Amino acid sequence: MLEEQVQELIKEYNLKDKRAITFGHPKMKLKWILPLPGITISSFDSFQPFLIYFDKEGISFFPLNINDKYNIVGRSFASWKNIEKFIFKKGLLMEDEIQLELNDGKILMKIPKVKAMNEWVKENNLYLKENNYFYNK
Repeated sequence: MLEEQVQELIKEYNLKDKRAITFGHPKMKLKWILPLPGITISSFDSFQPFLIYFDKEGISFFPLNINDKYNIVGRSFASWKNIEKFIFKKGLLMEDEIQLELNDGKILMKIPKVKAMNEWVKENNLYLKENNYFYNK
């Protein structure tokens, strides 16, 4: 499903390592919960998916437009030089978490361990973990 976007990303931004790309989204905050008999309905802040690229220079975030076939809509970059702290937290079930502390704030991202119809996400996550996400401090 996202393979086409990954190929476009590699070509457009001249990324060197296809295995250093993963899928993620910001940690969402719960707005409200409505418990009903047999079901619970909850509302979260809006969902914004990203393709995330790690290398020795830093981390690139590529937001995806969910209303337009997950097309890439830009790039944000955080240099390892500007990241004061990088923490990887292993999740119990479906998602791991990365936490970045920068001079001007924090970034909390959830990284799904697997993504339906995208086997590369699981493979790339293993590769990134083995390489400590290229974190060099």
